[in-house]
Amino acid sequence: MLPGFLQSSYRTYKEDTNAVASWLAVKAKQCGYSADLLTNTDGKSAQSKQPPKSQRLKGKARKEAKQAAQAQGSKAGSSGTQGAAQSGPVYTIGTKDFISLAEYIVAFTKPVVEVPAPLVKVLDRAINLRKGHNESSRDTKTTGKAADQLKSDETHSYFLGILEQTREILRPRMPADTTNDALSQPLADLSIANEATKGASHKTAHNRFDNLELEEPSQQFLDAPGAVRAAGANPKDEPRYEVENLQTQEEKYWAAHCMFQDIRYIRSFLRTLWTSYKDGQIDLVAASITTDTAVDLVRDLERDYTDRFPGTSGYEAISHLFYSVQSLHLGQQPDHRQRPDDPFNFQTYELAEQCMLTTYVILSSLQNAIDPDFALVYKPGACGYRERSTTWSQKSARDKFQDDKLVIMEGFPDLSLFARTTRQETLAEDNFIRGIRDMGPGKEIPLWVIFAGQCFLDTQHVLEADLDRGHKTLVSAAKTIKKSIELNLEFHKSLRVVNWPKEMDAVLREVVKMIDSWVLKDLVADRFQKIKMQTGTPGGEPYSMLRQYPLLCGLFTFAIKTRFQELSITFANAWGSIMYTAHLYNALRFEKLMGTGWKDMEFVISLQSQEALFVGDAPRTLEDYLKRYLLSMGYSATNFASNRRPGASATASSRGPRGMAQLGRVCKLFGDRYCNNTPAVAFTRESIQPIFDSKLDDDDDDDEDEREADQGTSTAIGKKGKENVNRSGTAVKQAKSGTLLRKPKPNPQSESNNNNNSDTRDTISTLDFLSSLTNALHAEQLELSIDYLMFHRICWRLLRKINETCKPKLLEMYGGGYLDKENQLPFIVGYIFMAATTTSRVANNLLLPRRTEEVTSRLLALAGEVMESLAVAPLGQCLMQVLG
Repeated sequence: MLPGFLQSSYRTYKEDTNAVASWLAVKAKQCGYSADLLTNTDGKSAQSKQPPKSQRLKGKARKEAKQAAQAQGSKAGSSGTQGAAQSGPVYTIGTKDFISLAEYIVAFTKPVVEVPAPLVKVLDRAINLRKGHNESSRDTKTTGKAADQLKSDETHSYFLGILEQTREILRPRMPADTTNDALSQPLADLSIANEATKGASHKTAHNRFDNLELEEPSQQFLDAPGAVRAAGANPKDEPRYEVENLQTQEEKYWAAHCMFQDIRYIRSFLRTLWTSYKDGQIDLVAASITTDTAVDLVRDLERDYTDRFPGTSGYEAISHLFYSVQSLHLGQQPDHRQRPDDPFNFQTYELAEQCMLTTYVILSSLQNAIDPDFALVYKPGACGYRERSTTWSQKSARDKFQDDKLVIMEGFPDLSLFARTTRQETLAEDNFIRGIRDMGPGKEIPLWVIFAGQCFLDTQHVLEADLDRGHKTLVSAAKTIKKSIELNLEFHKSLRVVNWPKEMDAVLREVVKMIDSWVLKDLVADRFQKIKMQTGTPGGEPYSMLRQYPLLCGLFTFAIKTRFQELSITFANAWGSIMYTAHLYNALRFEKLMGTGWKDMEFVISLQSQEALFVGDAPRTLEDYLKRYLLSMGYSATNFASNRRPGASATASSRGPRGMAQLGRVCKLFGDRYCNNTPAVAFTRESIQPIFDSKLDDDDDDDEDEREADQGTSTAIGKKGKENVNRSGTAVKQAKSGTLLRKPKPNPQSESNNNNNSDTRDTISTLDFLSSLTNALHAEQLELSIDYLMFHRICWRLLRKINETCKPKLLEMYGGGYLDKENQLPFIVGYIFMAATTTSRVANNLLLPRRTEEVTSRLLALAGEVMESLAVAPLGQCLMQVLG
């Protein structure tokens, strides 16, 4: 089901009406209202849904019951449901009781009951949602309406009237600033075609889904007049009140209405997202993962619906009632056909496209042709050719449907074959591929599969001529990674270190093999070639599947980059090249032995953080340079204790040598999903925290960076240990179209509630979650694109050059054994630091002791000259150039 911290329209409505019912019932009871007067839907007194009292368990049975209860509590906590944690009785209240309860509360004057502002907000929100349906069906013809629809309209208007009348009754007791609201303003209608003229109407609607907790304080409830405190009363045992849970056709329609409204908003967001990608403002990986995550959320919405209404599953069962009623609202008969072969009433095309009926018609027809023993083959032109002289939005309803039909029919054979042949192993796959794999004659097609297919079409509608840009991005990234690995294998052909034996090269070669098999080789075309030759079908364009499926290209790119970053960081840590070159660079900059900064190194330090590279803030003194170097090498801080016994051997840290970390906290959430093809990510409140911690810099910060760049004020490491790195050439570009949203501001009401209940946290709308996810993924693509193998080779060459330059002085101070093999080059940094300090007691356990008592910074100065020559050369700016 949908994670508890995310809010759908229907869930919000149910929680809001439950909150109103609970407040009314508790307040009325405090005012002396008899609970016996509350009625259920069957007209009887309100009944509690209390489980029967269980007998005391013993032994193994008691232990198992306790474990089951703990597991259930953990599950409830992750889903975000508050009621699951409470064991008290639950009373069901009929909607019609709202009016009598409200009247009783308003009439009570000892003292006067004031309606809290949060209650007004949730009541307004529930009315708005119901009112939106009335707006969409207002002024439609009633002649010829089906009886079911008339009943649905009457029921809906009845519930809306109850809520509005309740608000009107409570108005005298409301805060002054809430009595005049915007409830009378018309809401956006349900037509997707009108979205362009309505601006951000969908965004406004979902921004109403902020969290509002309205639980009555337990102490006040227990101390209220007429309340009897039970001995040892537990707050968890207090009664709760909920609105009647209906299973009628009208309620099914209302829930479906809310769900398709949510889906419409998500589709609109995703179209804007891919438009931003088309305009170069959003990264391909960010757009792809966000879109596939949206499919996961729609799957959760569908599960919520089927759980609430058992026996209703699959797209057809869910959408039929909604489409039929909405068609009648438009004055159209859902079964009417203008032509005998029409799959639906084309006069309702906008509605059909809104609820994805058009996509369902196409996919269901193809599903019946699936045969597990034969591959589907589509001959070009069998159903006509696409009309490309006009954009999709400019086409007529029939032409739009025909174009979508040809797009899916031309691409489905490749997608189907890919799904079948990659069942056991694949580089990465999205939800549409998974859904196609499970399709077959006679099977129900889930709503989320239809949504995935609709996203496939919507992306094509947006990108049009730029559709194959995703494939170009994938191929470019794959070739860059392959070349870097091959150069690295050649570079280390005869150069080895114990931390990376020759056998470990196999994992690097496996990445090259993966790139060749899945990206540079046309996997689908090769497997289709023999089939097409047998059927006489002409071969299609090379890489046709990937060229028309940018989302899959984005997931492939993510999988390759993620595996490459993990391996390249592990490799660089094994050699220590980047880590200890960073230590040397930091010392040279603080000692002012370099006039020019090394942009690539500054950039890596800013990304990896000083804590990771220097075991704390960047060291600033000669003594600290050596100390932090040794701590990074894996020596314990106890070696530097002032009371340590002289002559004691050095102690290794239990943590071992420090190293760089794999970056991208948000990307890590999806590592298993798209690198190991595990099921959908199980989002929890804790796991999504990095999504909201990550955000793009503000425009003001970007402007400040640009000003610093113009003035040449960039420094390697600034005051208080913070990196003030000039990133004007590499910073993530902020989307100017408003696609990306900033981290939501905390809700004061929610914060207040959090203080009272540590288990309660903010809930967010689905769109806020998706937009924040896009923001975070987009910002992390810079981190994911760093070629650490290339930077390792640059640093290693630099250490070679420094060794050659400093060798005479090193031989003089430490003798010929200071460097036995080239794989010990990182020790050069330690020798240079030792030469400049008087303290070398700990270092002597790792490195050769000095032959003389001379303390000199000459080696540092020589190293600075070498490093500065690299910094100003093109080789010293390779990372920046590659990243653009």
